[in-house]
Amino acid sequence: MPSSNPTTLNQMKTLNQMNKAHSLSFAIFAVSSTALLNAAVIAEWTFDAGANSTARLASSGVPAGATISGLSFNGSFTDVGPGAVPNDVHDGFGFGGNGGDQVIFLHRANYFDGSAVPSPRPTVSDYTSWGQGSAQGTGAGSSNGNAPIAFTIGADAATSVTVDSLTIDFTSGGASIWQIQEAGAVEGAPGTLNSGNPLITVALNAPVVIGAGESKTFTINVNSGALNSLHNIDGLALNGTVASIPEPSSGILLCLGALALTRRQRK
Repeated sequence: MPSSNPTTLNQMKTLNQMNKAHSLSFAIFAVSSTALLNAAVIAEWTFDAGANSTARLASSGVPAGATISGLSFNGSFTDVGPGAVPNDVHDGFGFGGNGGDQVIFLHRANYFDGSAVPSPRPTVSDYTSWGQGSAQGTGAGSSNGNAPIAFTIGADAATSVTVDSLTIDFTSGGASIWQIQEAGAVEGAPGTLNSGNPLITVALNAPVVIGAGESKTFTINVNSGALNSLHNIDGLALNGTVASIPEPSSGILLCLGALALTRRQRK
């Protein structure tokens, strides 16, 4: 049996080590280029704490590198604040306990479309947040309300954020239809929330990416077909991912280290 050539074996061994080093350098660079920080729920609005509406509408559970604002309502909503239920003739929102839970109460007022008109007669601005007559709803392209709930997401210089969907947790009250979209974009598919379907997730038409250093605003549509109805919402959860983007120098240093390892193994 012929003996193996030592030179050939050494060359093969060196080549194998070089291939491993190159594979390692590419693997390290690929992993380091975008490091996932958090998936699934990236923010929540629970309405549990705070002495005023601004505090109750603040978001929580936001990963490092991202900022997510509190919820902002259409200006025609009456803010009755914590400890009060909006049940008058105006569209409104308030916060309080409901079966042991802290919830946000959303109230859809009576309208001029055949329902009883209160005295003194309110102005049309009291009714525009949900739409009027046959134009009930809050579609992003509608002149009647144009989505009464909004929030803004920002990413710092080393982070990107992707938004996929919104989950709504219903406690009690009337049925309502929910949608989410980037402000000004086409609405996502609707989901109906009621006592038989108390937890729904509504998706955007396509995931929206907020790049490093950017911010984007999103709007939430709430459509209640019933007049003078109350909707008790236990919480909202925003779904997506937050990823870190390391500085270019980090990837370069990793590659240089792998190349140095390769050169050392050649000797």
